[in-house]
Amino acid sequence: MTTYARMCYNLLGNFSERIEKYFLDMETDLKRAKLNYTLREYISTALFTAGAAFFIETVGLAFIFTLVFRNIISALLLSFTLSSVFTTVLLLLFYGYPATKAKSIEKDVDKALPFSIAYLSAIASGEVEPIFLFKTLAGFKGYGKICKESGEIVKNVELFGMNFTTALKRAATKTPSKKFKEILWGINTIISSGGDLFRFLKEKSNLLMNEYRRGIKRYSDQLSLFVEIYLILIIVGSIFFIILTSVMATLSSGMEIVALQSFVVFIFLPLISVAFIILVKGLSPD
Repeated sequence: MTTYARMCYNLLGNFSERIEKYFLDMETDLKRAKLNYTLREYISTALFTAGAAFFIETVGLAFIFTLVFRNIISALLLSFTLSSVFTTVLLLLFYGYPATKAKSIEKDVDKALPFSIAYLSAIASGEVEPIFLFKTLAGFKGYGKICKESGEIVKNVELFGMNFTTALKRAATKTPSKKFKEILWGINTIISSGGDLFRFLKEKSNLLMNEYRRGIKRYSDQLSLFVEIYLILIIVGSIFFIILTSVMATLSSGMEIVALQSFVVFIFLPLISVAFIILVKGLSPD
């Protein structure tokens, strides 16, 4: 816990304890997002930050609006209203941040999962100790967040003396990735029952890789469709619009037509292109 969070907890910890029952869904998200806060600490930090922001915004906006409107009552009412809106948005951001961060970690883990499990299966073919698999993956650092998740397992075993299967269960309950959780529980079952770990990892690797290939194929089909839409509606449509408005300009005042053409070329087309890039990036399986 940081010094700031400790101060917030000391000031608002008792109040947070009374209201934490309304935010129990955040407790799981805090663990999955790897945020080193208890629920009470996080609520205290959110409330203190929002309260401080509300006070600063109200005072600052009231001063500015008083200078503008020359009416202190109107300035106070307007500043109070805007500060309330901004503070509400800030509290909503605090509420949604753990879930958003957990989702980001889940996406990063799932993205690297087909390759990291293939890597583990290759190592497991040498019949090494199971902990060695995760130690190797944690030291590789090439697969993003899943390496950090593996490092947590190794740390719990080697640093805190935790049993390996217990460390697997702990990691399975904390990881935001449903796929990685399923694999961890599977490894735990295989180890407990004395099964073939290499065969299990090999089957999971093939399954995940086939799923990854299907995702790439689906993305390729979607990308082809969106490129065709972009070329036909945006590029060809814009050229047709410029030609049509140029003809119309000969029949009426040309200044309005030039302004409209400038808007389409310099504002509308760039905005549509940026939106298209964001859409394609969002659909990408990375």
